[in-house]
Amino acid sequence: MITEVLVNPSPFKSSFTLEISCNQNLHAIVRLINAEDRIIKLFSWYLLKGANITNIDEISCTTSGQCRLDVINQHGELLHSIDVAQSLQV
Repeated sequence: MITEVLVNPSPFKSSFTLEISCNQNLHAIVRLINAEDRIIKLFSWYLLKGANITNIDEISCTTSGQCRLDVINQHGELLHSIDVAQSLQV
């Protein structure tokens, strides 16, 4: 399924590049959740075998700057999860 998830830059300010690599084609849902467990971003993405790259922008997490990025399948099963940090410097 998913072999690697990369977020650059880390920490990010208001946007980051997301790269998800997988060993087969699959339909995934990407969600970005803040420290209070509120969904910041949510989108569906058809991932092809290999590297898949997109940019996520206009992100405002929380005052703590901590978020979690989850990749789930269409059945709601968690495929991958990573912690990401938002820079609080202006």
